[in-house]
Amino acid sequence: MPAGAKKAVAPDKGRKAAYVMRNREALLRSTQEVLALKGQAVTIEDIADHAQVAVSTIYKHFSDKEALISATMLWGFAEWMTEVQSLADHLDDPLEKLVLPMRLFVRVKSTDPSHARNIVNFLDITTQFLPVLESELSQHIQELTKAKLLTCDDPDVAARNLQAVLLSAVISQVTNHKAKVEDADASIRVALRMVGISEVKARKLTESKIPEFKD
Repeated sequence: MPAGAKKAVAPDKGRKAAYVMRNREALLRSTQEVLALKGQAVTIEDIADHAQVAVSTIYKHFSDKEALISATMLWGFAEWMTEVQSLADHLDDPLEKLVLPMRLFVRVKSTDPSHARNIVNFLDITTQFLPVLESELSQHIQELTKAKLLTCDDPDVAARNLQAVLLSAVISQVTNHKAKVEDADASIRVALRMVGISEVKARKLTESKIPEFKD
């Protein structure tokens, strides 16, 4: 076989792989829903009942409940980030591209209620993903600093502090029925001062109209 050539996949095997992937995604989506309802008390039987599958079917995809929950959380973040990125890609202002994901994250309670509840219910798993998110945010801050759009001596520290502010805001939005989304935007404004964005600019960035979140 020539170098770089791809091995042909039989049509039936390709259809089977697609079928397995669809079933796996359906299971993850169903699991996300029941986790939001049951929280840490969820059982593998709860998940199977909600997904209307046999427990044995779940074990065909995942080794145990913990693996399924972790995969569900990761899937939830990936689905949410895909939608956020598609919205940010349409923006022209580099600073808006930085701030829009922050504003959408603190609004996750309304844009994706199940995912929002699970962020709080499974905070131990959520924190496992933060280093990856912080790394991406740090790189973004570094690029904007080089372009002289931000003032930041240590992008890693700035990203860590911003992430802490955002997570705290989400927890408040989900757990405190009196919390207002305007309060979360105010927290973002304060955090933006850490990377050299003026109060006037920060207010403009956090008070502009947010694109419709379709998910």
